[in-house]
Amino acid sequence: MFPLFRKEITGFFSSLTGYIVMIVFLLANSLLMWVMPGQWNLLDSGYAGLDTLFVLSPWLFLFLVPAVTMRLWSEERRSGTIELLWSRPVGDGRIIYGKFLASVALVLISLLPATLFVISVWVLGETPGNLDRGGTAGSFTGLLLLAAVYSAIGLFASSLTENQVVAFILAALLSFIMFTGFDSLSLLPGFSSAGEQVARIGINEHYKSISRGVLDIRDIAYFIFVTVLFNEAARISLRRSTIKRPLLIIAATAAVCLLASLLHLRVDLTEDRRFTLAEPTRKILKELDKEVKIDIYLDGEMPVGFRKLRRSAAQYLDEFRIASGRRISYDFINPSASSDAATRERLHGELINSGLVPVNVMASDGEGGRTQKRIFPSLTVASGETVIPVNFLRNNPSLPAEVNLLHSTEGLEYEIIRAVATATADTVHRIAFIEGHGELDEISVADLTLELAKFYNIDRGVIAGKPGIIDNYAAVIIAAPKERFDEKDKFIIDQYIMNGGRVMWLAEEVAVNADSLTSGATVALYQPLSFSDMLFRYGARINPVIIQDADCMLIPLKITNPGGETQYVPAPWVYYPLLRPSQSHPITRNLNRVKAEFAGTLDTVGRDPAVRKSILLTTSGETRIVTPPALISLEEAGEKMPPEMFTAGEKSVAVLLEGTFSSVFENRMTESIMGEEGREPITRSKPTRMIIIADGDIIRNDVSWSGGAPEPLTLGLDRYTMQIFGNKDFLVNCINYLVEDNGLTEMRAREIKPRLLNQSRIRSQRLLWQLFNTILPVLLIIMAGVAYNRLKRRHYKRVK
Repeated sequence: MFPLFRKEITGFFSSLTGYIVMIVFLLANSLLMWVMPGQWNLLDSGYAGLDTLFVLSPWLFLFLVPAVTMRLWSEERRSGTIELLWSRPVGDGRIIYGKFLASVALVLISLLPATLFVISVWVLGETPGNLDRGGTAGSFTGLLLLAAVYSAIGLFASSLTENQVVAFILAALLSFIMFTGFDSLSLLPGFSSAGEQVARIGINEHYKSISRGVLDIRDIAYFIFVTVLFNEAARISLRRSTIKRPLLIIAATAAVCLLASLLHLRVDLTEDRRFTLAEPTRKILKELDKEVKIDIYLDGEMPVGFRKLRRSAAQYLDEFRIASGRRISYDFINPSASSDAATRERLHGELINSGLVPVNVMASDGEGGRTQKRIFPSLTVASGETVIPVNFLRNNPSLPAEVNLLHSTEGLEYEIIRAVATATADTVHRIAFIEGHGELDEISVADLTLELAKFYNIDRGVIAGKPGIIDNYAAVIIAAPKERFDEKDKFIIDQYIMNGGRVMWLAEEVAVNADSLTSGATVALYQPLSFSDMLFRYGARINPVIIQDADCMLIPLKITNPGGETQYVPAPWVYYPLLRPSQSHPITRNLNRVKAEFAGTLDTVGRDPAVRKSILLTTSGETRIVTPPALISLEEAGEKMPPEMFTAGEKSVAVLLEGTFSSVFENRMTESIMGEEGREPITRSKPTRMIIIADGDIIRNDVSWSGGAPEPLTLGLDRYTMQIFGNKDFLVNCINYLVEDNGLTEMRAREIKPRLLNQSRIRSQRLLWQLFNTILPVLLIIMAGVAYNRLKRRHYKRVK
């Protein structure tokens, strides 16, 4: 095999055609990746990765590989040397696979200058070297396997004809059909029931996984089988008298590959293990017994970052589809595809009414310009009659766009699997808002209620001293009570907790009438909580104070200028702090700041080792404590407060308690409270959770009365700046964490390392790197060719 291998390599580099083919291939890659503007331009993408290379290469290989293989058998046929080959004391297989290895080697040699692309991305990283080495190595493995299959197809095409041009066209056509033809075929109406199986016959279905750095034994077995299949088909075409042996080899290879694919071995080579699904996800998908359809509306013309987010969504959904045994299917839909403006607006309106939230971005208009477009970074999960809307964009205004998109990618698995679990669940958890103690009314918590109703059944009601009335609820919410809880209600809530119930408490010990501020001032008064003894026993204490924070919201302040004209100017209002979510807990990771109003503080108390305490929300480090009674005047907003006043440091506002809790009614005569029902109270709880928040306004949405009827506004919306803070996301995460025992919320702690390019370096050295990656690969090929031919002439001179 080796002399034949060397002969083919030498023959390729002895002609000008070989160099032209390699140069054209490299130039096409270089120009698309480094020079030409558009979605493939690596410098414009902002990300330190070679995804573009691995997406483009299968298509560019359709030109390169047929050009390499077209002469391997056609030339032998045309010149009549093929009979000479068969007369040599070498087996057919050695001749066939000698040429095959030569063609693969030539393709790999053509790829060698692309290592300059790796070097460039390595150097241009925001942190040099932040390229995902494992994922890149896995992706290059995918290119190697793709080159092997294309080479085998090219050899088969070359074996059918003496004409090299015909061999080239046949190879390109067969490779195209094998790569994407079956995908197109699977979309035809006649194949709707077997579309998945039809698509799996094609190369693309198997290359997609490997190209992102995930090696699956089933994909590798597919590539090996198809490679052997076409090589043996070439043998049958060339040696029609020897059919039995090739068929036996094909059958044996098929059997071995089939057995290997049963092992279900899968290795994620990416450094972040980003395509390794979490154990709760795999468990849910493995137990899935219903068909699930996912429609993703992030499609069409959009900025590079959103295209990358779209690609990440597709990659995750591929993993979901495989792990679910193909019970999950998905489609990308462009809601702006219609050329008719009225049709687009109608569809956009339907999507918005269904709960999907669009964003406006600047994108190409297809004619070289840029225009504002509306896109939907959203999806719907449908199973039967149940449809769950999911908005997966994390849009924190305080973070750069690239970081927000990265955080969105980190949360994709959690957002999708939570919707899948909800859509396919046989039972739906119930959540209750407690009433009867002056809690916030229904319209004041309507926005959160509507959001929770996508996943849970929501009820409201009074306890009224009825034992067991809340026992069937997965969690209860106590939202800003203003009146006392009697001992019966406290006992019922306590025993609910002892039985493993979950509670979210939102309360404060200082009452402020914010409506009175419209007249210029109000008074903060101490209002003790009737259930503070319960919270203290469980492990936390809400303090009777109000926090002032230098990191706060702006409010419009009415002022009069020297000319007597009235105007409104934004002024910091230190009583409305912007709370900082903890980045170390899955509930609060990657959330926007949470707005609070006249918030209190809390402390953790007790040393019970059975209770674990996690701080969820804190103030900034520049704070000041106000104790009641206190006069609060709008004039304070117009006064410049010196930094020396804000020295109280960082304060906690929300805490998660987990573990087993002691009953507040332990060692108490509960029969006098509940009669016979209180004879034997439970004094130690089952493992459970609760969340305590020292501000009832965090859960309250503003209400608009502009239309006559009350209309709840978005929770967390600042009506003056129109910025949406993280209140709703925070509270939804809190409820999910309290209710779920399947570990899904823990996935929000997943972290993907940001791999960004150094934009300042790109701006100053853009032309240098474009020349480096465009001219240098070509120069390397030319220099290698000159050196090779000189060595060849020197060798022949010595022989003579």
